[in-house]
Amino acid sequence: MTTGRLSDGPSCEMDKLIVQIVGKKYSDQQQVLLLDSDGARIYPPKSEALDRELFSSTLKVWDHIEGTHLHLQIATLEGEPIRLPLLSATKVTPRQADAQFNQIVPVLPFVALPGSKTVDDPGTPVLARAGYVYVFYQEQLWRELEIQVSETGNTYHDIDLARYRQRGGFLPGERKATGVALEDIWLPARWNNRPAQTLQLCFSEIQLSAARLERLEKDAACRDQRCTSPDLSGSKKRFTDLYKGKPDGKAMLDAFSGFDAKNPVAQALIAPIKATRLNLQYNVFPVSLAAPQRARQPGFERLLDHPARYLCDLSGQYPVESFRQAKVFLAEAARGIAVQDVRHLELTAMADALLASLPIEADAEPVDAGALWEAQAGVVDVLHKARQRQVCGVLLDDACYRLRHLRQRVDTCQQLFALCARHAVLHPHHASALLVQQLVVPRSIRGQENPLHAAMAKLHEPGRRAINQSTATVQRAVVWRHMLSAQDALVASLKQSATEQMLADHLSLEGFDYVAAMYELSRTLATLALLPSNVDPLAPGGDMVDAVTGVGLWDQAVSLGQKFLNQIASDVASPLHLMLWPECDLQTACAPYVVPITDDENKGDGRFRATELARFEAQPAPDPIAQLTLDATTLANLLAGDSLQNFFLINNGKATTAALVGIFENLQSASDGAANAVDKASQALASAKGNVNSAPANVRSANDRLAQMQERLGANAHKINVNRQGRGVQQLRSMMPEHFGAAFLIRRNQVTPQHYVFGLEDLPGRESLPKTRYGQYLRADGTPFGDIAPPPPSSTRLPKGDNLVLVIPRGHKTAQVVGDMNRTLKKAREAAGAVGDAERGHIRAKSGLSEAIEGLDAEKNKAAYRVLGSTPFCLAVLMLEVWNVSSESEVFAQSIREKGFLRANAGLGGALLDLTIATEALAVKLASQKSLFSMSRKILFNINSKKAAIFFGETLAKKLTHSVTGRIIGIFSSGIILSAVNAIDAWQAWQWNDQALYGYLLISLGRR
Repeated sequence: MTTGRLSDGPSCEMDKLIVQIVGKKYSDQQQVLLLDSDGARIYPPKSEALDRELFSSTLKVWDHIEGTHLHLQIATLEGEPIRLPLLSATKVTPRQADAQFNQIVPVLPFVALPGSKTVDDPGTPVLARAGYVYVFYQEQLWRELEIQVSETGNTYHDIDLARYRQRGGFLPGERKATGVALEDIWLPARWNNRPAQTLQLCFSEIQLSAARLERLEKDAACRDQRCTSPDLSGSKKRFTDLYKGKPDGKAMLDAFSGFDAKNPVAQALIAPIKATRLNLQYNVFPVSLAAPQRARQPGFERLLDHPARYLCDLSGQYPVESFRQAKVFLAEAARGIAVQDVRHLELTAMADALLASLPIEADAEPVDAGALWEAQAGVVDVLHKARQRQVCGVLLDDACYRLRHLRQRVDTCQQLFALCARHAVLHPHHASALLVQQLVVPRSIRGQENPLHAAMAKLHEPGRRAINQSTATVQRAVVWRHMLSAQDALVASLKQSATEQMLADHLSLEGFDYVAAMYELSRTLATLALLPSNVDPLAPGGDMVDAVTGVGLWDQAVSLGQKFLNQIASDVASPLHLMLWPECDLQTACAPYVVPITDDENKGDGRFRATELARFEAQPAPDPIAQLTLDATTLANLLAGDSLQNFFLINNGKATTAALVGIFENLQSASDGAANAVDKASQALASAKGNVNSAPANVRSANDRLAQMQERLGANAHKINVNRQGRGVQQLRSMMPEHFGAAFLIRRNQVTPQHYVFGLEDLPGRESLPKTRYGQYLRADGTPFGDIAPPPPSSTRLPKGDNLVLVIPRGHKTAQVVGDMNRTLKKAREAAGAVGDAERGHIRAKSGLSEAIEGLDAEKNKAAYRVLGSTPFCLAVLMLEVWNVSSESEVFAQSIREKGFLRANAGLGGALLDLTIATEALAVKLASQKSLFSMSRKILFNINSKKAAIFFGETLAKKLTHSVTGRIIGIFSSGIILSAVNAIDAWQAWQWNDQALYGYLLISLGRR
């Protein structure tokens, strides 16, 4: 063969080393070098460009020399170029017609960007946002690159890892990028005709800490979960088979964002698109497959339900179109008719459009709601040059963005519920319509058939639409469904091992960055505990039904988010549990906290490090501008404002203490709420099974069954208290030892005057009790509450005074702060009550017929008076009475067993009588005074005033009704029955030492 000339076939070449670099027109900022054994000599290669339709490449050819090895050299802005080892044992490589034995693939890091409206959206590939790319090769960190984003696209900057390595790991602190701006990242794909199987990649929003990098290098299992290992091998045949003629990124975007899970045709059509999308996840792909797109803008993207649709709109009209669609939806929803296709509706645009339509509140500043949705400048595809160069893409995971995006969408849903409520109350018949929607429109209530729903058949469509209009049902239903979808997608993401490892990245940071990461995670988990009805002011019953279609939405007994929270809180071996809570047992929680002598070691696995958090217990809030991570910047800004202030900071100023308290509150309230929901559902299921199993066992005495129930409830109460609340106590003490280190759990009968019992014992009522409760809560006189849990109900067989309570020495500064605050609040409420009493006394002191008439007219003009006198309200009263009848009928047999035959029949009879009275009122209202129903209101007889005065006295006789009708007799009888029923219940409550005794007595005396 001729020296220096590359032949066209392997038969003419002998003893050559060939390396194939995929793509074309690359710069010399990344080079493949062939070095001798000591690295002193560089052998120059010969180059040959192969230009093909789908798979172009450049061949680097050397004469094979024994003992040489290949390196990748990267140009730097300062110092020597970075050299990275590629292949230590080179071999003779015969030329191949397509893919060569040795191959390097220049890649662009992509991430999937799904929408938030369905779990079935895997997302279309878009360029990775600003962050870091980590490449592990041969079980070591090989490259660390910083991604910088500009309007023209992404550039990649290498970090010289050799500068930051030390024996057994890495130097702590920030690692600065010194590499020049690269347009792509060169990665080894094949060596000696074998895939580079040990190559693994991952994307991170933050720069990983030294401890985390050491963990990933040493722990192969952890690295496998965190990183992806795509097949980087490329060839014309492979790319043709996998991608030519297959759906591209634009087709994926349209199919996934508009997917209708209820349409079987759509499911069949999307199958090949999903198959291609799955190929992208495991294989390198040509950049030409990705949809044309603009540069990433994560802040604006998180405001959108379909961020990829915005990124892939180069015209800049997507915000304008989204705002227009939102206005169209609101206009159609205002008619009270459900809008069928809302797949592309942007809820933030809907919120801004709805806000713009509402009157400006008195204390609010005017806001240009449409400013965010103005047209943006048209741009050129950021992948334009990469498509021409035929480089490749690799799909990485960005779980951190997914969590942020989904939580932002849930927050938007909460804001929208409030806006929908403001919009609904503007309708003149809102109150009446809301009562009808809650009590008449549903076909069933709490699993029981709703008798009043039959009245909906007589209501024509305009009336049904009016109900929807006055309650914003159509708008709220869209928000309700989206909130559930976003929460389900959030759970699905958190269950993935890659997400757990991503969280370990953030929780392996040091200093304030670690505090911020913990706070951000606690906020995300708290989002899962919410139910739509918790944040929808117009859904007090936990459900909502469209009056036109009859389609309803309701809260699940236990949501997927609550199940997930309860699972990680209960499973002490769960990775997330180990990241969120310290180890704790009953013995530990029942003793004062012992501050560790040595700091918790950062092992790079994200485990809970109490000593690192405790360092910031009394430190001032840091400067937001000086923070490097998004979490730290966000938290620092919250601390700089008033969002996280609490009474611990009265004397400390704006300290990081507020963040630690926020972490505890978010996690404890979320885990408590989830556990309570799961326990309630479990008890309901056990009760249902027990009712079925106990049917043939009526021969057993009621006392035996009651005793078993008491023992079971008592055991559960102890278990819940120790496992959940004890763990929260330990977390709080370990994070804030100066404030809560002296607190511990103790048996109630061991409490002494030197102990301050947490439960806000200085407060007179339960309205000021915290959401998170420990032990026993006391009234102002020291007696325990009997109507909240914990402590367990008095009907359970718990040793009285033996339950665990949280105490702290009374002289401790925290006890003093809490006590002083409680007493201050008590005085403020007492002062407010005194003012109210004085105002009411002044009103009672007024006299004169004119003032009475003015007062009556004023009351009649109030919306509440109009509602009380309206037909819908009478219908609502009837619904309540029917509900009572259904309730009494349902528990009739149980009432006979528990309360006796007399009490059960009296309750059912009273409910039936109330139903009759309410039916008569509704009939008269609907049929007017001329109907037969008004016969009940005819006077049956009159009471003589003089004779009444003999028996009742003149003062009382003047207040008696002199004309007696059948309706009055019925109302009087109903009151007597209700008083008797509640007197019986009060007597039974007294036998059980139940605090409900006082409620029954008040009801009984009130009706008398």
